[in-house]
Amino acid sequence: MSTAQISSLSEAVDFFTATMRSHPERDELTARQAAIAGQHRRHPVFTMLHLIDPLDVSVAVRHFMPPEVSMPDGIEAGLAREIIGMLEPLDMLNPVSPAFLLGRGTGTLAPAFGIPLAADKGDSPAFVRPLDEVLQDPPPDPLTAGLMPDMTERIRMIKEYLPPSFKIGLPNMQGPFNLAQAVVGEEVMIAPITNPDKFHQLMSRITDFWIDNRRALLGLIGADYTNPIDPPPHISDCSANLVSADFYCDYILPYDRQITDALGPAHMHPCSGPHVFHATIDNLPLLATEAGFIAQPTSGAIAVDEAMAAIGDRPIVLYIGQELPDGQEYEAVRRDLDLYERTPRLVFAYTGMHWRKKDRPAMREIHQRLDEYWAGRYG
Repeated sequence: MSTAQISSLSEAVDFFTATMRSHPERDELTARQAAIAGQHRRHPVFTMLHLIDPLDVSVAVRHFMPPEVSMPDGIEAGLAREIIGMLEPLDMLNPVSPAFLLGRGTGTLAPAFGIPLAADKGDSPAFVRPLDEVLQDPPPDPLTAGLMPDMTERIRMIKEYLPPSFKIGLPNMQGPFNLAQAVVGEEVMIAPITNPDKFHQLMSRITDFWIDNRRALLGLIGADYTNPIDPPPHISDCSANLVSADFYCDYILPYDRQITDALGPAHMHPCSGPHVFHATIDNLPLLATEAGFIAQPTSGAIAVDEAMAAIGDRPIVLYIGQELPDGQEYEAVRRDLDLYERTPRLVFAYTGMHWRKKDRPAMREIHQRLDEYWAGRYG
């Protein structure tokens, strides 16, 4: 247990800086920037997690205990606690990023379309609205709609109190079709056939807002404070796993392409679906995409080998995210690390669905062995 205490915001900044200077092997931003640039990196910098189970009452043995923030409540105390909290991944030897978050998860943009978030349901949209009703509203203002006032104030506060060595990450903006489903529900699956004009009105309104809101946020954040992995647009196409590849190409792709035309090559989240992976990588300019085994996907899971074959020699980063096999965790991750021999454009993350808090010491031991394997082969 750490007995150290943080009594000022400057102490929190200094502690974070000194801690990360001692742990370059956990520097997430440096590793991801190297992958994007196609440059080799010294450390693998990968994430390894266990399943979060509300029924898990086992004891988590800690490895890293950050100091306590002992300050009167206020803006500086809140920021200090967030900074010290950024170091929490070190307990599991996982990567650390000096970036503050905006928004409220996947539901962040829904309030701009008149839908509150339900705090008791993980900030998911509280309800959906009829398509006709949404279209009767004026288009949302990208500078003031929904949660934008709160995010604007948070950006101002961080920039006032902290140096640009701390970054401000964009919120989870999902993608146009994901957002459309969050706003009008299942109607978005039917409207392309029953009301194509209204469907395209909705998608155009959402996509225009998505682009303008993203530009507005980046403008408010400013170049010095922008997270260096954020400029490429991040598009999540989870809902495309509920429709066919033809549906995607006919009704969703034009709006994803509108984003890449306006903002440049995207980081695509296909949410595991092979048909979504191929439809997006075949039809859009991409900076990054994702693949990996999960046990219970909506429409199948794109395998890493298949994804790498589809990428070929294009400069596209592959974010590997996989569930690990019980008893073969080390071997499974090592196979992925060996792919680094072929390309440095890889980022790694894993979850053991069978692991719980009691397994953290064993997880750390596996993680350390894999770090040593990388050092011996690539370091």
